[in-house]
Amino acid sequence: MELKDLRGIEDPVKRRAFFVAILSREVEKLCGEMPIIVGGEALEIYTQGGYTTGDIDLKGPKDCIESVLKGWNFQKKGRLWFSPELDIYIDWLGAELDEGPEAASRTNTVILDEDLKIRLLSIEDLIIDRLNAAKWWNDEDSLMWAEVLGKVKESTGDPLDVEYLRERAEKEQLQELLEKVLKEK
Repeated sequence: MELKDLRGIEDPVKRRAFFVAILSREVEKLCGEMPIIVGGEALEIYTQGGYTTGDIDLKGPKDCIESVLKGWNFQKKGRLWFSPELDIYIDWLGAELDEGPEAASRTNTVILDEDLKIRLLSIEDLIIDRLNAAKWWNDEDSLMWAEVLGKVKESTGDPLDVEYLRERAEKEQLQELLEKVLKEK
């Protein structure tokens, strides 16, 4: 699949996922590493569109990502890169995960096609992200999405890493909210 093929994908969740897979392939060729999908786009993919977002939040090598986007005629406004033709918006949020090197080692790779894959922030780290939004930005929906993510993880047959979650929650003063999420599942 190539960039031009995205126009034929009507489902915006699927179109953005395939876009990031194509971008990831090109960035990996240039820099040897794939960008990581974080934030709302990661949540949208994990919930298969249950949550919707307007942009794709990425972490990864800035120069490589920008080089590929420029080559594809994306436009830059502030920190956003966008393609009106594809209706795709990229928000580059830095080279490294704020959560640290352990979070980078915990990412999930999802294969979309034989040569197309995407790299996602782990569900546990995304739960902590949502709990931060609930506590510090008073985003009540984020608490619900943290609960949904716990159920998504369990539905895969792979249990939540509760020890890791508790360590992260303690560092970020989120223990009370995490315990609410753990009780709900």
